[in-house]
Amino acid sequence: NENYFERAIHHEVFHIINDSYKEFFNENEWKDFNKKNFEYTKCSTCNNKWDLTLYSETKGFLTEYAESTASEDMAEVFSHLMFYQNKINSDDPIINKKIKFIKKNILKIDNDFKF
Repeated sequence: NENYFERAIHHEVFHIINDSYKEFFNENEWKDFNKKNFEYTKCSTCNNKWDLTLYSETKGFLTEYAESTASEDMAEVFSHLMFYQNKINSDDPIINKKIKFIKKNILKIDNDFKF
């Protein structure tokens, strides 16, 4: 889908970053940002949550796909930060915690990184 192609590249780049620096992207810490009753699925393909459309009401997640696993959720946040050039304005406190987490940990890898 051309509408999501560039963002999907950023999404996949995050998976490479995450795989290379697992110590900075603790999934348990990430999961604690979500509402207490929320649980991710066991894998990103273990459900039918594939929609990449940006939610108008986020409730802790930017897209339906972000609700599949913690690593997919992180990748969705990163891809939106990159694609929208850091112009994600959210009243959602969960999304804001996730954005702060991604930025803080990317900067541990490269202090000159530009969002």
